[in-house]
Amino acid sequence: MTTRRRTVAYGALTLLALALIGEGIARFALGLGTPPLYVEDAAMEYRPAPNQDVRRFGKRHVYNEDGMRSPSLETSGYEHLTLVLGDSILNGGTYTDQSGLSTSLASAAAPDRLFGNVSAGSWGPGNIRAWLERYGTLDADTLIFVLSSHDASDAMTFAPLDPVARPTRRPALALIEGIRRTAPRYLPGFLAEPIRYRPIPHSTVANAGDARASPLGSLSILLAEARGGALPVCLIKSQTMSELAGGPEPGHEQITGVFDARNVPVLDMGPALADSLARGDDPFQDDIHLNATGQAILSETILACQQSARVPGPAR
Repeated sequence: MTTRRRTVAYGALTLLALALIGEGIARFALGLGTPPLYVEDAAMEYRPAPNQDVRRFGKRHVYNEDGMRSPSLETSGYEHLTLVLGDSILNGGTYTDQSGLSTSLASAAAPDRLFGNVSAGSWGPGNIRAWLERYGTLDADTLIFVLSSHDASDAMTFAPLDPVARPTRRPALALIEGIRRTAPRYLPGFLAEPIRYRPIPHSTVANAGDARASPLGSLSILLAEARGGALPVCLIKSQTMSELAGGPEPGHEQITGVFDARNVPVLDMGPALADSLARGDDPFQDDIHLNATGQAILSETILACQQSARVPGPAR
């Protein structure tokens, strides 16, 4: 073998070795390569893909046969089921392990009851309504909503899914995912995967300009249906750090008004979050999302909501 060929061969082997090392670091040290996956949906925009059990940045993420961030309803052996419905605050996101999720903690504190976690990042009332219309209440005996001020205006858009934030397929290599996650931050416009997906197709109902497409209208519909099914309901309101410092946003009272109109109990988690901050035990990951301390506070509020829930009354 000539010197030139030997150099090329050594160079190729070196690059291969570096790629393998990089893949190992990305997959096993950083926890990349196995993101929770999503499914485009014509009625609810998107939903977590069913039957997932993956580790992400060292945190376990479990999604059951119905796309709930909960264990399988078929094998859990619970006596009673409560559906807890919300967005990324309830879902816990990337950095919350399954065991530290509010619904997991609440289920552990009530062994005969499973608190099923029906949630996804950036879901609003319309997404929740569409999920319930698709899957039903699964014989649950209580519904608990976890909502924030922004949910009052969080309407479904059926925009293309961001392949980094809500991937629909796993990357071929963890290293590729690492590049795609960091490239937009450090190398704008280079090596970042562009969003080339078509807009999510949607049904006529989901696109209609009636009450079903309105976030507050969706909540009103769900409360009316719960009344018709004699299903107890309770609302948990979360607040951001900004709201705790400067006062609630308008959507806070708008959402409260919908539940008050049906005489549904409303538990405000804001005071508990503020008390935690005052003690120097920060319950937030960022301005809105909860860390382990915040998830524990939410779990306690879920248990209190379970006790307070009642069947919605007639609209006032």
